[in-house]
Parts: sequence; C-alpha cells; structure tokens
Amino acid sequence: MSQPDFLYELFEDFMDDPVNQDFSMDNGLVCRWMTGQAKISPKISAYYSKPSNQEKLAHTIHQNLLPLMSDCNMAIQDIYTLFIQDDSISDAKKKNLTPLYKPASSRLLFLAKLISFGMERQFIKRNTKNQKLLAGGALSPIVLDYIMDSEVPKPCRHFIGRDKELEELYTVLEENRHVFLCGIAGIGKSELAKAYAKRYIKQYTNILYIEYTGNLHQDITDMDFIDDPPESTDQERFQRHNRFLRSLKSDTLLIIDNFNVTATQDSFLSVVLKYRCQILFTTRSKLDEYCTLPLKEIEDMNALFQLASVFYSEADTYRATVEKIIETVHSHTFAVELAAKLLENGISTPDQLLTRLQVEKASFHNEDKIKIIKDGQSSKATYYSHIHTLFSLYTLSLEQQDIMCNMCFLPSTGISARIFAKWLEMPTLNEINDLIETGFVQTTTRRTISLHPMIQEITLSETKPSVSSCHILLDSLQKICLMHGIEVDYYKKLFQTAGNIIELIEKDDIPKYLLFLENVFPYMDNYNYQKGMKAIIQELKNFLKRKDIGTDSDRALLLDFQATLEIKPEKAIKLEKDALAQIENITADNARLVSNLHANLGGLYRMNGHPDLAREHMEKSISLLDQFNLLHINDSIPQIANYAMFLTEQQEPERGISELQKLSGIIKEYHSDDCLDYAKVQETLGTIYLMTANLPQAKTHFKRAFKIYEKIWADEPEMIGAKYQEIQELYPQIGFCIGKNLSGLLTK
Repeated sequence: MSQPDFLYELFEDFMDDPVNQDFSMDNGLVCRWMTGQAKISPKISAYYSKPSNQEKLAHTIHQNLLPLMSDCNMAIQDIYTLFIQDDSISDAKKKNLTPLYKPASSRLLFLAKLISFGMERQFIKRNTKNQKLLAGGALSPIVLDYIMDSEVPKPCRHFIGRDKELEELYTVLEENRHVFLCGIAGIGKSELAKAYAKRYIKQYTNILYIEYTGNLHQDITDMDFIDDPPESTDQERFQRHNRFLRSLKSDTLLIIDNFNVTATQDSFLSVVLKYRCQILFTTRSKLDEYCTLPLKEIEDMNALFQLASVFYSEADTYRATVEKIIETVHSHTFAVELAAKLLENGISTPDQLLTRLQVEKASFHNEDKIKIIKDGQSSKATYYSHIHTLFSLYTLSLEQQDIMCNMCFLPSTGISARIFAKWLEMPTLNEINDLIETGFVQTTTRRTISLHPMIQEITLSETKPSVSSCHILLDSLQKICLMHGIEVDYYKKLFQTAGNIIELIEKDDIPKYLLFLENVFPYMDNYNYQKGMKAIIQELKNFLKRKDIGTDSDRALLLDFQATLEIKPEKAIKLEKDALAQIENITADNARLVSNLHANLGGLYRMNGHPDLAREHMEKSISLLDQFNLLHINDSIPQIANYAMFLTEQQEPERGISELQKLSGIIKEYHSDDCLDYAKVQETLGTIYLMTANLPQAKTHFKRAFKIYEKIWADEPEMIGAKYQEIQELYPQIGFCIGKNLSGLLTK
C-alpha cells in the first residue's frame, strides 16, 4: 500500500477522532516523515502519548497490520533488538518497556508504547546527501527520497483482462521510449498505466507519475523536490526540475496521465520528448505523428462478466441478460461497472436496463460508433450516451445533486472526503458514501474522493454549476483564505480547486465572483503560487476591461496584484501609484484598501532607497487606519511593524518601539495576548531591542513571541525551527555572538 494508506491504517483511531476531522495525510508531508526529513505531526504524537490511546493503537495494529505481514513475530523481534541496542535510549526507559515484551499477550502494547516514545523523541533531520543523486553514471539516480508526491497510484482492485496489452506496452516502450496510450474516456487507459507500473516495477530504477493539469511546464514546476528552497521563484524551480529530469536515463519511467490535448496546444511537449527516460502518456487525443498504442474494448466476454460480477451480486442468476447489457454498451469498461452498480442498488432490473439501453442505442444507430474530434473530446460518441443514460437512471436526491455539482471543481487527484464535506457544511459523509456506492464518486482505499472525467463532463452539462448555486463552497474557500495566520497542509489542492472554479463555473453573480478572486489571491501569494495568481489576474483583466463591471476598488486591487508579481521595482511602483489614482474619494468602505496601497508603495520605496517617500506613504497608511478606527484589524500588524523597523533604520528606534507598544495594547484589547498577531509584534520588538543592543529586553520579547509560536504551531515543527533559525541569523548581522545564549533561554 502507499505510505499515506499505511499511516491511515496505523493511526486509524487518531484519524477517526472528530477533533481531527481537518487533518489530512498529505502525500508529500508523509513522505518527509518516512524519509526522516520532517518530524511527525505533534498532533499525532500528543494523541498517542495517552496510555488509553496506546492501548487503542495496540488493538489497531493487531486488527489492521498483522494480517498483512508474513512474519509479524520476526518484525517485532527485530524492533525489540533495535530498541535494546540503541545507546541513545536511557536504561530507565528500557527497564520501563522491556517487561511488556516478554509475555506474548502484551507484546503489541510494547510496540504501541515504543512507537509513541519514538515519535516524542528529539527530532534529528536525516542527511540525504542530495548531491550524490546528481552524480553521473550508467543508471539514473534513485529519486524515491528526493522527489516527493510522485508515487504512482495503485490500479483498482478489480483490474482484469489486459494481460496482452500490458505485454505489448512493455515491448513498444522498450523499442520507442516515448509512447502515447490513446483511447476514449472510460476505456481504462489510466488503470492500464497504473497496472503497468505495478507489474514492471522491478524493471525500472524509478517510476514517476504526473497528473497532467493542462500545462506541462507548470506540472514540472509544481513537482515537489526535497531541497527546493521555499523562496525560489517558479522559473528557478522549473529550471532545477527540468535539468534534473533531463539527467534521468532509460531505466526511469515517467507516466504523464490524462494528457488530453494536442501537441500544438501544449508547446512544451517537444521539450519533454527530448528527455532520455521512458515516458508513457495516457491521452484521449489523436496524436498520430508520435508512437501511439490504441486501447480498444476488452474482447474477452468472460473477463467483462467477471468485472460485472464484482459489483452485481446476482450477475450469475441473470448471466444472459447481463452479457447482452455488456454488448449493448460496446464492452466499455466504465459503462459496464456503472450498469452493474445500478443493478446492485435495485434501481432497475436487468431486463428493464437492457430495454432502456437498446432504445437509446437505436436512436443513434446510424451514427459513427466513435467520433473523436481534434481535441479528443467525444461527447457525441455512443459511449458518452451510454454513460449519460446510466447517469439519468439514478434518482439522485437534491443533496446528492448538489454534491456532484460542487465536486466538478475538485482536482483529478482528489481530496479528503472529510475536508470536502466541511467545505459544503455537511454534518455527515452519508450522502458522499451513497454516491461512492453508485460509482459516480471515485475513492482511493482511504478517504480521498474525486469524479471520473466522463462523470465530471456529464455532471457539468446536467447541473451547470454557477457562483449562485455553489456559493457555500466559494464562501468556505474564502474563509480559509481569510483566516489570518492560519495555514492548511492541503493548500495546493485548495488552489487547484480555485483554478477549476475559474475555468468551469458559470459567472452569474459577478460581484460575488470578483470578491472570491480578490480574497483568494493574497492567500496564494503567501505560498508564492504564481500559476494561480496569474490566472486570477487574467480573469480580473477580462472582466474589468468592461466599464459596466466592477468598482474603482476592484480596478485598484487588480493593479496592486499586478505589482505583486512585477519583477522591476520601477514598474511595481508605477502600478501601485496607478492603483491609488483609481480611488478619488476615501470612504469607510475603501479606507482599508487605500491604507494597504500606501503601505505597499511605502515598502517599495523603502526597498529601493527612497526613505523620504517611504516615510510619507507609511505614515499615510497608518493615519488612515487611525482615522477610520481600523488599527485593530489584521492589516495593521505588518504595516506598523514595517514602519517601526523603518524608523529604527532611520535612527529613531524609540518611536518605532512606541508604535509597537501601542499596537500590542490594541491587539490585547481587541483580540488576546495569546494570538499570532501578538507574537509577531513581540518578535519585532525583540528584533529592534537587539538592534539597539538592549539584550535583556530583546530576550523578554523573544521569549513571549516563541511561547505563542510553539503553542500555535504545535503541528508545524518545521515552522518553529525555521523561525528559530531566522532569529539566530540576525545575530551576526548586528555584531552579537549570542546565538547559543538566547536560543538556550528560548527553549527553557
């Protein structure tokens, strides 16, 4: 099983606890836990530190994991040996746990307590010696510990009837290196590619997997390399990733799934085809200029009947009719699966379903069996019509129709069912589970849901999702993006969902839609997600070029967003000045925006050596916040903190400290002295005191800040570590050699 699936099995009690409903086993993060690159979430270790939960863990191991192991006793014995021989574990801890190992009845409790102990130990990041991976040689470097989130998904459990195609695909790849596995939607291309990876895994040093999102250049940029600097730009990430992929040799297989465009629609294809590794594309498009392997229907009726039997328990009783149904839907694997699930749910008898399909078939009998147009979409093909007929036979409740409508926007890789249910404010997963049973909603072995591409197309045409009908989803995504200082580990999937909304939703409420875009953009900026930021800017441009759409504030925000992505300082400054010029009269409704624009312009002037202009705009920004009683809002924190640092640079630290102390009082009054905003102000105060050589005050404020950081980021140890590192790097810049002294105080 995959690494996240393994941890879902191991930590089932933790995941099922309602308190942890927002917790997601992000594939990249799990991989970092497994490879020693990140400490496991403190939420998990804290949960299992309780003796009662350790007993639950022992039971879960017995129930979920032991049946999967060929020799569980030997595994536990090896773990015990590692434990006893580890010199870094105290004798007291060994004496405490060893008695549990001796009697067989408590051996799993020993293992559970040992796992809990291991998670709570001091974390030491593993050195992967990444530079060795780039060394030349006859074979590709092993990239398992280097590229995160590139694992090939497992094929479905019921994959059958493609032995001949698997062998043929192996031969064609060996001879041609780059192969396009083509065929209509739902015929099983992706499943065949996954099954190929599983069968021939020992033939390759690496097998990498990319889910195509419409832009190969961006997909390669978005790959998760373990040593990507967080501050790197999209272009820098792409250059590193592309250079590395070019170094891979023919013993590596790269699978690019759902490449449903033509060569001219993605110009970067020609660059990827220069890679020396083997590449397997799955596609609905006709790409005859390249080496293609067309995937046809499964010819073996017995295999297809076996597939139907998996989902329809009475298939043997009605074998003759079921086989006629299979013939009527042209042996299309996805249609066979849906039909079988429909029969199992009792919505239709085999005879009723056959009659309905035959009537539908007669209506387009004279049409070509398959009509694939240039871009590979085959909505007029008989296969599509069969799926549409099966879809229409289900009587979905209004709640289920709404779920399907909103699921159209989910990334093809899927998302946690619980997170999606929370987005839609659903009290339970019952309706989603019913849709999984019908076959409309796909699920992995553990908790991730998505729509089959054909079902997505049909759902889009049937439900016509709009800003109005999907307002709960849009509101939920905005709330996440507006939660100041809170980050989610599934942010990429959130941004992909937002990207699909931009592409697919019907914009029937333009003011609400513009507000959605404007609220999502700053959150994307937090993660430097430039693909999404550029898409939002382009969408705003398309709407706001019309005079009758949008307000002056909308146009000012668009210019501000463009300045965010502008590389040249002079152009960025001009864009911010143009943004301010859009708003003639400052009112209570736009004061917050105008204040932000002045703060941004002041920051640009500060960075580019214009202190007088920087001071003018920073002070204007803060005076507007004061004038309109907005000093307590989150926007004031960075503005006043930046102004205080600017004053310190200008040899006026007392004024900077005074501004921050007033701000601390406001935050304490309106919010609390235990929130992230208060911590940031305390950190800034500590920094200024450090810069002015007032070490006792610096220590006091840093300790206050870190006490809050450690509480709020309890689940993000890497963020705490990064913050420690950031503070310690200040010391040599200002001539103090007190790193060890202060970091020791902070940890007490």
